[in-house]
Amino acid sequence: MTSVIALGIEALVLMLAGAAFLSLFFARRMGAPFFPTPSAAISGALREANLHTGESFYDLGAGTGKALIIAEKEFGARATGFEISTLVYLIAQANLFLHRSRAAIVKKNFFDADLKNADVVFCFLAIRTMQKMEDKIKAELKPGARIIVYAFPLPAMTPTKTIVVHGQWKMFLYRID
Repeated sequence: MTSVIALGIEALVLMLAGAAFLSLFFARRMGAPFFPTPSAAISGALREANLHTGESFYDLGAGTGKALIIAEKEFGARATGFEISTLVYLIAQANLFLHRSRAAIVKKNFFDADLKNADVVFCFLAIRTMQKMEDKIKAELKPGARIIVYAFPLPAMTPTKTIVVHGQWKMFLYRID
């Protein structure tokens, strides 16, 4: 009986690991592999973007919800994130709950998200995704909106500021005119 239970638990763990792998693989294929951004870098970038209380902050590929929590707790923003990976989405939900956050996380491909109400958009996406993201940003964001891009710049837009993070990584700040 004990060996049957052990085999059942082992099978469950393997299924969960497989589901986690598939979820993360799918998210990577969609343009945003899971790679956490340092909290200090997020706070600094939001300061540079001049995020104000009551503004709408959107995180595209929100991961565990860290940027949402920082935007809400440190800056008083109304924060919304979009995450396609089921596993990471569930982690973000738990993280928001544990931090007593009112931020929202939506299980959705960020390319299907409507950005017209965003004041500040944050994204850390794969380089191959940046042209498509730039097209979406130009089409949907209102004048005055700010965009923070971590690691890979938007191909045709000129950043208003470049912030060096940890000596090698960069964040690029853009503004829609």
